[in-house]
Amino acid sequence: MDPPGDRNLQITIVLLGLLLATAAELILHIGYGVMTGYTHLYYIIIIISAFYFRYYGVVSGAYLAVVHIYAEFVLTGSVTADAVFRAGSFIIVGLLSGYLFSTYLRKGHVREVLEDSMYRVRAMMVSEDDILRMRKTDDVPALLNVLAHGELDQRYSAIDALGLLRDPRAIELLIEILQSDAYSGLRWKAAEALARIGTPAVGPLITLLDDPDEDVRWKVAIALGEIGDPQAVAPLIALLDDPDSYVKSRAALALGSIGDPALPKLLASLASPDPAVRAAVLSALGVIGSDQVIPPLIDALFDPVDMVSLEAAMSLTKIGSPAIPPLLEALTSASPEEKRALLLDRGLAEAITGIFADADSSQRQELACSLEELSDPTLLPFVEELRVVKLE
Repeated sequence: MDPPGDRNLQITIVLLGLLLATAAELILHIGYGVMTGYTHLYYIIIIISAFYFRYYGVVSGAYLAVVHIYAEFVLTGSVTADAVFRAGSFIIVGLLSGYLFSTYLRKGHVREVLEDSMYRVRAMMVSEDDILRMRKTDDVPALLNVLAHGELDQRYSAIDALGLLRDPRAIELLIEILQSDAYSGLRWKAAEALARIGTPAVGPLITLLDDPDEDVRWKVAIALGEIGDPQAVAPLIALLDDPDSYVKSRAALALGSIGDPALPKLLASLASPDPAVRAAVLSALGVIGSDQVIPPLIDALFDPVDMVSLEAAMSLTKIGSPAIPPLLEALTSASPEEKRALLLDRGLAEAITGIFADADSSQRQELACSLEELSDPTLLPFVEELRVVKLE
């Protein structure tokens, strides 16, 4: 509801408009015989009345209709059809304007539209130096205005500044941009800024992990991984079931970045019947790289699905030397069938050879001898590779 002062001002404006319209009828219509032209200005008065008073704006239209018909009658002694049409149009415009402002364009919304236009003009006039000054003075509201209303380059700069300031007030708008902006690059900048803001952004980011747009989901996963908050572990574990392979891989990378707090749920997920989930988990374990992940990675080498065993080998390669003693023990104690299954796969053989490139002479010799005992000529290339590495 408007304050009394505002309402009085509105009434004064409408009354002055009606007074001027009455004077126009007396002077122009009756005095000089002008029939039309000036009456177009009446619509402005009627619309202003409807804006201020909604359906009561029709009263202004009705008043002007009566005054116009009266002036016509005084001047000609009769009322023409044109005068009746104009008078009727005043009433119709009053009704339509009242309906419009009451139903679709409520005054608060009109005010917001006007303010939005003003903010947009201001944002378009901002320079890079202005944005730098805003950051240095911690002027978050001004930066948010640039982000909401500026051109693309200005919005990029504003996001950078807001990320550096790490102010939680920017979270809501950054989340909106990450979810809905047409520019993928701007989305990525928003995700980076949210990652810089840190823990306050975790909750809002988690809500976007089920967004229908895979571009949003993987960007959110990366941001959560960079923040490293344990509360993101369970939602990211769920994302390992995502139908999009890239989203799945980014979720695994994020869980690896979170590290030890993610280990219990990651290890539990190794029991998933979905080989793609198991492979993603193994990738995350390779990123974590602690001694605790080595045994499950070695066990996964013997997974019946090739992509899972190869992912385990790749993760062990990332860990390197610390994995050599337990891996040597697992390979020497494995059954002949298991050894053949591992080493006859070219990808697995290359990965294991790469790991043992950092082994000492006795470790390489022990593995080579274990393989020679199989008397399997198909394993000779692998044995020779170990011997070559040994001689270097």
